[in-house]
Amino acid sequence: MSHVTDFYEKLPDNVKAFFDRQYQDSYRLLDDSRHPQTGLYADAYMTLGNNPDRRCSIAATGVGLIGLAVADIEGWDDDAKKKAIVTLQALKGEVDGCSPARDKDTGFFAHFVDMETGENLKSEISTIDTSLVVAGALFAGRHFKETEPQIAEMANDLLRGIDWSVVVADKEKGVINMVVKDGQGTLPLPAYNEYVLVAYLALLGQPENEDIQDLWYKNFAEDKIDELPKVHYRDIPVLTDRAGENFLSSFVHQFPFFLVPEYAESPIYRDFFANACMADRSKWKELYDVPSYVWGYGAGPNDGFHGGYHADKINNSPGDIASAYIVAGFLPVYPAGIYDLYALYRLHIPYDVYTNPNDQEDEKKFRASYQYGLHRYSWWHLEQQERCYPTKVTLIDWSSMLYGMAAFKRGMSFFTERLIKLEKSV
Repeated sequence: MSHVTDFYEKLPDNVKAFFDRQYQDSYRLLDDSRHPQTGLYADAYMTLGNNPDRRCSIAATGVGLIGLAVADIEGWDDDAKKKAIVTLQALKGEVDGCSPARDKDTGFFAHFVDMETGENLKSEISTIDTSLVVAGALFAGRHFKETEPQIAEMANDLLRGIDWSVVVADKEKGVINMVVKDGQGTLPLPAYNEYVLVAYLALLGQPENEDIQDLWYKNFAEDKIDELPKVHYRDIPVLTDRAGENFLSSFVHQFPFFLVPEYAESPIYRDFFANACMADRSKWKELYDVPSYVWGYGAGPNDGFHGGYHADKINNSPGDIASAYIVAGFLPVYPAGIYDLYALYRLHIPYDVYTNPNDQEDEKKFRASYQYGLHRYSWWHLEQQERCYPTKVTLIDWSSMLYGMAAFKRGMSFFTERLIKLEKSV
């Protein structure tokens, strides 16, 4: 039993009850964003509108597949296995009337597609979003391998059905193409960032490709992690994409930790992961005299606060919106963060017990805005007691809540046992 799992077992009853509800709600939000016929997942859960939204996010669909594995092991959804099969059938174009848009030459998926038909909704062919859905499929395949091997077979078909070679922009410097257009990789992005996942899956999918081998082993393999670009917050070294220039949103550190096996198991990456957590927490406390439980530089929509979508980070956080799911995502290295979430719940966002007999419209909107628990919030508005009603939760950003809480309760072995390790290079 891991240290974090011990921490869960020893939680006071009131905190454990909060955790258990928020953990299950992290899945329920996903399930309510799933199309019942195609199994594709919406880009966002609309807190004050109709769900699921028409716009499917391919990345969110990958989160949904991991969510089904969590729901299965926790006993929350007896149909989790069946749902995973439907989702994978839709991704492969095997559901009547639904064929998610892909690049015809390479097999990469469009970022946003219609939930029913799979039609491209004027979006790019995305390497990271494709990687996130393939990662989710492989995860579900490993989880259900004993009871439903068909899921693993379909997931492997997805992996092998993509020409990953186009992601390589500069194998010497670790530069990865973000977009595929007409069979060619475009919009190169330097390391380090969440595109580590793209490099990992590229090598998993085409281990014989020498350019992909170089991309991984010269830049992202465990023995290269300490050589990745860094920026310092005070005296804390934090990984970044351009040495000494800027900080990255905290989700960037979390995705490789949960989805790339070498990073999930690496003590070197774990130290950098803990550094990112410490820098995030410290900056909030330095910037304002906020309570210690207020922190979390995450990405997400600001609808209901000041509008627009933004990837918040140290020194670049318009409106100073905190993301509770970032706190959850850091639980493996900062398990005391569960008390930060509990304090936020008890003192400011009691989403399941809030009442306002003097303003029933406020009560209705507030409880709807946080129907599935804590997500993004404005500390300034909470402090001024000015009510905000966030109107959407993007599933890819919400994933940190699910992943962090699953690891908190079950340990990181829940992830490492369901991730496929790369074969050692010759």
